[in-house]
Amino acid sequence: MLYLGWYDDSKKAPTDKAWEAIAAYREKFGEQPTVILVNEADRAIELGGIVIRVETYIRKNNFWVGYEAAYL
Repeated sequence: MLYLGWYDDSKKAPTDKAWEAIAAYREKFGEQPTVILVNEADRAIELGGIVIRVETYIRKNNFWVGYEAAYL
């Protein structure tokens, strides 16, 4: 499992922040991520095709984008 950490405390919608994190992951690693880890405050995002997992250790405005074969 390899994750890209993304922090964005701008006023953008959480879904927009998540899409930017996903785009950065694709650019860096050359593949589509399968999962994104978010804080409870950011759980209302909708990403279509990417699993959204809420984790207590993820801070608000942080998005950990990754690839896990279990989510294929």
